[in-house]
Amino acid sequence: MSDFILNQLGVIRRQTIKYVSEVSDSAAEIIPAGLRNNIKWNLGHLYVVQERFAFELTNKETNFPSYFKELFDPGTKPTDWGPERPSMSQLIDLLSEQIVRIESAFSNNLKEEINPHYQSASTGLSFKTIEQLMSFSIYHEAMHFATIKNIKSIINN
Repeated sequence: MSDFILNQLGVIRRQTIKYVSEVSDSAAEIIPAGLRNNIKWNLGHLYVVQERFAFELTNKETNFPSYFKELFDPGTKPTDWGPERPSMSQLIDLLSEQIVRIESAFSNNLKEEINPHYQSASTGLSFKTIEQLMSFSIYHEAMHFATIKNIKSIINN
């Protein structure tokens, strides 16, 4: 089961990266009417949440660019951004490297318990193992991938 979860996480991450690989920086910053975020925010948010779930909550070394949390934490929005923001190529590179780091770090220890256990404020779910965190990450990434597809569709029309 552990390999299945890592494989699934890798598949969806590669699909996300492939889907946005040709999106320009300017298009990625468009916030369609009625929406709160843009493609860049969704990609950065995926990175920040996955970094937290995979590394911070498991007490492993994290790789947060200095300003990422203030731009991409839950509850943030691009209309509050200052001039410092990542390029699409930087986001794609970070997302690509992150999945390799996750696959390397957890290929043999997804069943390990995390301490302390983590309770999601947004869902109320409680996570006790790395495997549970990674399983939820699949849902989280898929949800934001669908949002990215929606935004890109609106922009292209």
